[in-house]
Amino acid sequence: MNAASQSSLFDAGGFVDNQQAASARTRMRAMIERCHTVPYWRDEAAVILDDGAFQRAMRLVPPEEAQALWAEFDAQMARLYVRWAAACASPSETASGP
Repeated sequence: MNAASQSSLFDAGGFVDNQQAASARTRMRAMIERCHTVPYWRDEAAVILDDGAFQRAMRLVPPEEAQALWAEFDAQMARLYVRWAAACASPSETASGP
């Protein structure tokens, strides 16, 4: 085989496998939905893992769709990070007293 007969595994040449894209969409939507659950934002490892998994899944859907899903996910992540920062600041402020 040569390069002309088989595309590279790392080539983002626009090929989208519909089955993989559908699976990636489902996973990305589930990650976005998890951002809405209260305990989720307290689990730092889960948030970080989902961020990386989301970015990898983006490669499996068309670029325009990937960007739209990323914008939605990124907005939710920004909201979570604000809550996270507030939760981290609260115990130390409470411990220091009035």
